Amino acid sequence: MAAANAPITMKEALTLTSIGISPQFITFTNVTMESDKYICVRETAPQNSVVIIDMSMPNQPLRRPITADSALMNPNTRILALKAQLPGTTQDHLQIFNIEAKAKMKSHQMPEQASISTPVVVFWKWISPKMLGDSEPVKMFERTANLANNQIINYKCDPSEKWLVLIGIAPGSPERPQLVKGSMQLFSVDQQRSQALEAHAASFASFRVAGNDKDSILISFATKSSNSGQISSKLHVIELGAQPGKPTFTKKQADLFFPPDFADDFPVAMQISHKYSLIYVITKLGLLFVYDLESAAAVYRNRISPDPIFLTSEASSVGGFYAINRRGQVLLATVNETAIVPFVSGQLNNLELAVNLAKRGNLPGAENLVVQRFQELFAQTKYKEAAELAAESPQGILRTPDTVAKFQSVPVQAGQTPPLLQYFGTLLTKGKLNAFESLELSRLVVNQNKKNLLENWLAEDKLECSEELGDLVKVGYTPDYLFLLQTILRSDPQGAVNFALMMSQMEGGCPVDYNTITDLFLQRNMIREATAFLLDVLKPNLPEHAFLQTKVLEINLVTFPNVADAILANGMFSHYDRPRIAQLSEKAGLYIRALQVQSHPFIEDPDIHFKYIEAAAKTGQIKEVERVTRESNFYDPEKTKNFLMEAKLPDARPLINVCDRFGFVPDLTHYLYSNNMLRYIEGYVQKVNPGNAPLVVGQLLDDECPEDFIKGLILSVRSLLPVEALVDECEKRNRLRLLTQFLEHLVSEGSQDVHVHNALVSAAVKAFMTADLPHELIELLEKIVLQNSAFSGNFNLQNLLILTAIKADPSRVMDYINRLDNFDGPAVGEVAVEAQLYEEAFAIFKKFNLNVQAVNVLLDNIRDINRAVEFAFRVEEDAVWSQVAKAQLREGLVSDAIESFIRADDATQFLEVIRAAEDVDVYHDLVKYLLMVRLKTKEPKVDSELIYAYAKIDRLGDIEEFILMPNVANLPSVGDRLYDEALYEAAKIIFAFISNWGKLAITLVKLKQFQGAVDAARKANSAKTWKEVCFACVDAEEFRLAQICGLNIIVQVDDLEEVSEYYQNRGCFNELISLMESGLGLERAHMGIFTELGVLYARYRHEKLMEHIKLFSTRLNIPKLIRACDEQQHWQELTYLYAQYDEFDNAATTVMNHSPEAWEHMQFKDIIVKVANVELYYKAVHFYLQEHPDLINDVLNVLALRVDHTRVVDIMRKAGHLRLIKPYMVAVQSNNVSAVNEALNDIYVEEEDYDRLRESIDLHDNFDQIGLAQRIEKHELLEMRRVAAYIYKKAGRWKQSIALSKKDNLYKDAMETASQSGDRELAEELLVYFIEQGKKECFASCLFVCYDLIRPDVALELAWMNNMIDFAFPYLLQFIREYTGKVDELIKDKIEAMKEVKAKAEEEKDVIMQQNMYAQLLPLALPAPPMPGMGGGYPPPPMPGMGGPGMGMPPMPPFGMPPMGSY
Repeated sequence: MAAANAPITMKEALTLTSIGISPQFITFTNVTMESDKYICVRETAPQNSVVIIDMSMPNQPLRRPITADSALMNPNTRILALKAQLPGTTQDHLQIFNIEAKAKMKSHQMPEQASISTPVVVFWKWISPKMLGDSEPVKMFERTANLANNQIINYKCDPSEKWLVLIGIAPGSPERPQLVKGSMQLFSVDQQRSQALEAHAASFASFRVAGNDKDSILISFATKSSNSGQISSKLHVIELGAQPGKPTFTKKQADLFFPPDFADDFPVAMQISHKYSLIYVITKLGLLFVYDLESAAAVYRNRISPDPIFLTSEASSVGGFYAINRRGQVLLATVNETAIVPFVSGQLNNLELAVNLAKRGNLPGAENLVVQRFQELFAQTKYKEAAELAAESPQGILRTPDTVAKFQSVPVQAGQTPPLLQYFGTLLTKGKLNAFESLELSRLVVNQNKKNLLENWLAEDKLECSEELGDLVKVGYTPDYLFLLQTILRSDPQGAVNFALMMSQMEGGCPVDYNTITDLFLQRNMIREATAFLLDVLKPNLPEHAFLQTKVLEINLVTFPNVADAILANGMFSHYDRPRIAQLSEKAGLYIRALQVQSHPFIEDPDIHFKYIEAAAKTGQIKEVERVTRESNFYDPEKTKNFLMEAKLPDARPLINVCDRFGFVPDLTHYLYSNNMLRYIEGYVQKVNPGNAPLVVGQLLDDECPEDFIKGLILSVRSLLPVEALVDECEKRNRLRLLTQFLEHLVSEGSQDVHVHNALVSAAVKAFMTADLPHELIELLEKIVLQNSAFSGNFNLQNLLILTAIKADPSRVMDYINRLDNFDGPAVGEVAVEAQLYEEAFAIFKKFNLNVQAVNVLLDNIRDINRAVEFAFRVEEDAVWSQVAKAQLREGLVSDAIESFIRADDATQFLEVIRAAEDVDVYHDLVKYLLMVRLKTKEPKVDSELIYAYAKIDRLGDIEEFILMPNVANLPSVGDRLYDEALYEAAKIIFAFISNWGKLAITLVKLKQFQGAVDAARKANSAKTWKEVCFACVDAEEFRLAQICGLNIIVQVDDLEEVSEYYQNRGCFNELISLMESGLGLERAHMGIFTELGVLYARYRHEKLMEHIKLFSTRLNIPKLIRACDEQQHWQELTYLYAQYDEFDNAATTVMNHSPEAWEHMQFKDIIVKVANVELYYKAVHFYLQEHPDLINDVLNVLALRVDHTRVVDIMRKAGHLRLIKPYMVAVQSNNVSAVNEALNDIYVEEEDYDRLRESIDLHDNFDQIGLAQRIEKHELLEMRRVAAYIYKKAGRWKQSIALSKKDNLYKDAMETASQSGDRELAEELLVYFIEQGKKECFASCLFVCYDLIRPDVALELAWMNNMIDFAFPYLLQFIREYTGKVDELIKDKIEAMKEVKAKAEEEKDVIMQQNMYAQLLPLALPAPPMPGMGGGYPPPPMPGMGGPGMGMPPMPPFGMPPMGSY
């Protein structure tokens, strides 16, 4: 990557050697750098000195002649700390100097080391600018056991000095000592507790968790360790001392990926950039890892130094760090502000992290992302989150008037904080407002008359002053108090009460009247707040406040009666409407309070009134019943009427009162007639209410009352009757003839009432109709109606004329319509339609302005849409246009119908219109119609179809505007529909707006916008979406994006194989391998990934297969990979896998079957000893015999304990290569196996190796000894024949052995054989043989060797007879000495035996004497009778076989004891 595009910039700030520092002093013990201000170097040659390098002027180092063991510069000031050991002691002397003042500030002498608890100073450091200089050293904690024998390399504390961390390193484990082990001790000052951890580097940081008003203390530490041969490298970020009840930081961890060349590298330092919240991990070999503090997401990795790094320091001002390597380079690492955000969003494709970095560090590069995210949040009505994003937007890109206007445009919801105030509140917590923001916020505050807030903000430098701001707060400004009160009400009801009370106390009176203020509270149902306000302002109890006093009592009696009761109890009001309040108190159940409010309250409870009527009726108090029913307005009339009818009181007046007052006249008439109370009917009509006589007559006719009674009743009332109503009642029942006498009587009295005359004419007409004389009736009616008579305008007669003409003479109808005006147009028109007189009907409806009915005739009957349209244009009525539109819609004239519906402003038929418009594809017209419909109704279908119509006519901008406005569209359904119909651009807008990232992703795929699809898939984070996007990217050969998707899929075991097959089916082998290789480093990498990559290597990249298998053998699904290797014929790898899977039989078989590729001797030896099938041992013998005979003994040696040696020898013997395994047979001969012994013996014979042969015979006797002896007894080699004699000797064939030895003049062997045989005859025969051969010396030797076998007399005889006495004399002397010694031994043994007998006798004597002595001490007793054998009396008869003569046992001596013998 080009340096200009790298997210981290490296540069060399200084080279120590260039300013005179010798390379030998550029070490951890000589160089210190406590901050980015100073470097301190301790030199010991040519003289002791300390060099101080000010990083602001590095080329002007300060060198001072100072002798010290360590030197540290203060992080901030020119103060130097020195440590040196006092000569001749173990004490450390610590001193602090002010370099500029050239004065010692402090010194301290550490105690001399006396024990482990008081060690010398092994490490020291400035952990804060004052930590070394303000006090005596204080012990904080004991080092934990894990830091024993460690080199301490760092010591840090957190900003609050509540947490300390100590870090040390030590050599690695015995199996891997080159990997340095790191140990860490974390100590809590408050808890006084330590925790031992494994880590190489650590650092503290402060971080503000969302929702927490305080910073959290975090610690990050990096570790690299080896466990069972597996290397684990991790970065951890955790919170220390979590705040109870507050949001906490979630623990994070990430992998540190070390390249293979850096396997033994380890972290040596960690720095955290507080400016950018980045973690820098620096390793010894110069690797740099960069991680995000909040998420622990990896940002960058690179090697920054070719030489080992031993020291780092934070560069706080630039958000980076300094690093010093062994070459003396002082390197400065900084964030590339122009590149890091694009790098994270582009290269890493981590948009969320890119935005967070941009906000955190005010960095460029995320403008589009931030704006897009802001719009999304705003569209989702997440105004709080949008406000926070705008406030924190990098470089203030959202801090604009447009943003303020956007928040201002949001409607304020009741009970919620206005979004604009949320926005300004967020800005104030983040820092200072710009000029425009300051002006807008100040305008709101001034309107609320809270200038004190402005003063506070100006004092805190929260506002940017401007001329406009000054004009706003100038004197004389009159705020809109009503607007301010309304604004406050929306978010702070109690604040609104306070503001209203403040206004009530203003000089000059309250600017808003109390009633208006009260109504504002009540409009929002804020009863309590309205009450609080009124109670305060009505305290003076003024008469002009009577209305408000009544109002406050009313609202509380209805909603909170207990509050109203308390108000009344306090007696604070006296001008309210007492009757009204008494009435409401009674309804609220406050009866006592109602009595107190009004001295004689009138109770209005309907139940009480009814109960009173009921009680009076049952007790016979009819007059009281009559009075209450007449005067009371509070009883239930229906309930009371039913009760009185059931009670059947003798006096009907109470019932008459109820029915007359409440309109139950027909019920009353029916009751009275049914109960034969006719006089009450007459009395009611004549005296109570003659105006209701028509109702009474009508009910009597229904009840079939005699006509005479009805006629009499009518005549009794006469002119008091309403004639029109009476005629209507009779005419409705077709009983008009009943009134003839009454009407004629009225005419005779000179009545001019038109209704009287109309009724008479109607009677005459009825007569014609009854006689069925229509034409005559028409003639009559024409004379009455058309000629200027008194009945020309009679409504009924005109109706009758037209209706009769319709039935009898339709040709006259149109003329009547044109000439007459007072007929029932709607009814007559309907009759004309029924009679199919459509033009006449149209004329009627038109004449009476019944335009809807008229147009319906044109449409439904005449079926002339054009005339209907013309008519609609002429009348311009919505209802008419609506009917025209429906007809046009039915006829398929969709565009015309839509236009008509729009003219009609008719939104009722939207479903039919939508369906028809879609059928004929007139979406332009449909859009216009739906826009009209939206103004009428809020239907999801309408809004949804409008979006769809916009999409169909490609008005995407309108879609975006529409969805940002309030709407009720079913956006998910619309999006799916657009997608299904391939309207992808529109679908994209919808899915993006509703955050349906899964659908958005596949939509973007269809649009070939693969990068966007990947971004959406990341947000959707579902396997299905990832797969769809991945496969689409593969098809489009967008392999980089496909890999991003693939990495999120392959972590799911079930989906891995599908991805692999998809790539392979399209021949994308290299890309698939790259994907799997990237997947190995995933935190969620599982066995399937490692296995699948192995399969891919087996198929397409064989050269990497073995390395992969060896590296990840424990993470592979070995059976699956075995199948792959078998298919691809990778025998070496297959063998390795079989061995790893403990299938050693298959491994061995594979090696032997495919030896050119699979065989490797050492590996095969390891495998063959572990096989279960013993036949493979012998197959291996054949294999090595054929292919590697030179190594066969090596294999047989490892198999020695497992094979049948006889079978191995047999195999080799049959192959004719027995001599080839001689080393093996020698090694296993100790088992004394016959076949091995015989094979080796044969080899020795062939090799004439008589020494090894004799050794073999001596040590291993399991072979055919006689057979071997017979084979070699005639061997030409003497030693071999001698071995044969030896074999005969071992086999006990003494004569043959001796004969063979004699034959070869091996006399010594012969003599030894004779001696060992133990056969006296053989020995004497050998003596004879030597005499015969004249071997006198042999004769003498034989006497000595066979000494035990040869009889002395035979030896002397042979010597004397053969004149060899001299040669026999040594034998004779030996014999005499031996026998003399034997005699002496016998005599000695006899004497010792006699001594033992004598001693035993003496011992027995002493025992008897002791017994006798005890007997004398016994008391006297009578003599006992004589016992047999004890002297005296007769001896007992002899028992058979017991002492009788001739029975084998001598008789017992007297007294039962044998006689004592003498020596």
